Amino acid sequence: MIKNLDGSKLTHSYSSIKMYENCPKRYLHERINKEVKFEGNEVTRYGERVHADLENRLLSGAPLPEETIIHEEVCARIEELTKKPTKLYLEQKLCLNANLTPTGWYDNDAWLRSILDVLIVKENSAIVMDWKTGKRRLDFTQLQLFALQVFKHYPHIKKVKTSFVWLKEGAIDSETYNHSDTNLLWADILARIERINQSYITGNFPAKPSGLCPWCPAKNICEYAQL
Repeated sequence: MIKNLDGSKLTHSYSSIKMYENCPKRYLHERINKEVKFEGNEVTRYGERVHADLENRLLSGAPLPEETIIHEEVCARIEELTKKPTKLYLEQKLCLNANLTPTGWYDNDAWLRSILDVLIVKENSAIVMDWKTGKRRLDFTQLQLFALQVFKHYPHIKKVKTSFVWLKEGAIDSETYNHSDTNLLWADILARIERINQSYITGNFPAKPSGLCPWCPAKNICEYAQL
């Protein structure tokens, strides 16, 4: 079992895998040694407010505040999709253990976590939507992982349509995944996690200096960010 410096078990998510791939050295400082912590900024706080507003609107019908009223049409479209016999889940926390078996978010064997902004289940198919409040940058790995979580937690599901909903631009990018392809899809995700494991075993977490360095929480202790 791979553990962090503080003795906690190393767990994974799309964001942590992406952090490693963007810069293994940041991953070491933040996820393994836990020397630094990303405290958020105005951009992330804005995203959190939007997520909360949309969730409240869809859960209780609460009017959207002025900051997010422009997204009312998106909420109305989702309500159209969720007429019976569908089931709507918001901010759904799905977690798997290392055997890829569903487990609780806080259980001792929690290993791979995902939070789905919108999950709509209808018979043997599902729709997953991920709210995006930033610039339009595509990485379908996130949607791939969401679909794999759905297939594990809802074994009767055969097809998952996933979408990034770019709220600022009013755009949608979608990808559909079939249960019959899960072995190949898992092979990709697990290979990426294995690269993290190998870095841990070898102690090799190379820096990848980039335009992201000025916003890295480890910039003050990383010699590469200070060049």
